[in-house]
Amino acid sequence: MSVTAPRKTLTSEATPVRVRMLNVRQAAEYLGATVWFVRTISWEKRLPAVKFGNRLLFDVRDLDRFIEQAKAEAA
Repeated sequence: MSVTAPRKTLTSEATPVRVRMLNVRQAAEYLGATVWFVRTISWEKRLPAVKFGNRLLFDVRDLDRFIEQAKAEAA
């Protein structure tokens, strides 16, 4: 009978993944708006979106830019 060495276990601290892309519902929640508002500004090309299969995804940085632009226009 052979004796096998104990298996080494991989230990790594969980690194939180920072979400960059949000779906329509998440983008609406992020903006404090409705899903239809997000869809509308995307269709009007006021907010860039990435088509991933049949899903629309929004970059958090683009959402931040949209907010900053809206603030500048309101001032």
